[in-house]
Amino acid sequence: MKKFGKNRNFSAFYEPGQNWYAATTFVEDYGGHIAVQEKNGKWKGTIDSPQAVKALTIFKSMVRKFSRASKSTDEAHPFPSIPFAKGRMASFYGNGWEWPYVFNPKGGAAPKSFAKKMGAYPMPSHITGRYMPTFLGGSDLGIPISAHNKQLGADWIKAFTSTASETIIAKAGNIANTTTLANVNAHNPSLAPFARASKYSWFVPTSPNWTNVENSHLLKTMLTKILTNQKSVAAATHSAAQQITQILNASS
Repeated sequence: MKKFGKNRNFSAFYEPGQNWYAATTFVEDYGGHIAVQEKNGKWKGTIDSPQAVKALTIFKSMVRKFSRASKSTDEAHPFPSIPFAKGRMASFYGNGWEWPYVFNPKGGAAPKSFAKKMGAYPMPSHITGRYMPTFLGGSDLGIPISAHNKQLGADWIKAFTSTASETIIAKAGNIANTTTLANVNAHNPSLAPFARASKYSWFVPTSPNWTNVENSHLLKTMLTKILTNQKSVAAATHSAAQQITQILNASS
């Protein structure tokens, strides 16, 4: 930022304001959670816990200091790999599959020599010697209820997710589905750090109503209000926590 900060399109660390995956990763790193399930089975929104407020305060400071990305759009509008390829940022927090997009000419990719200057690393934790927890989610394997032979589907999933298959997948340059295979890429300098980072992970609350939380965009709204100073971190998270509690416990 010291060298290129006068360029209003440049970000030292590009972070879209509504990227709740990144923001809540900070929350998890500081010991907070979006919500927790209590002993009575009810859910309680905890995005306003002291740990979460501290994490989001730090996240806000980082974003406002280093990022010129829009504070009212998410990580898919545009994907960070596109402005990165155009030289508008020094770094961004992204997914492994975004790497090839940096070199996609349709996205305004930089020359081939750009690859020699590019690297990737797992986000470091505020705890020395650890990585930030990684969000492990996304693709799902399932069997349609209308399938004529559900057992074949179950057999395929079992084979695909087996240790033998996942070992092949890991050797091909991917992260396996179990930390017991993290050492497959132990000697690969590009993959080993990410395999180690997979040991630290987090996931969204496993409530059947979680989809309704996402569809409400309340986390995105919360972040925009925080990053644009419309609300304090404490006020914005308290409102979000109340909404999360209500949605997760709503009757189907």
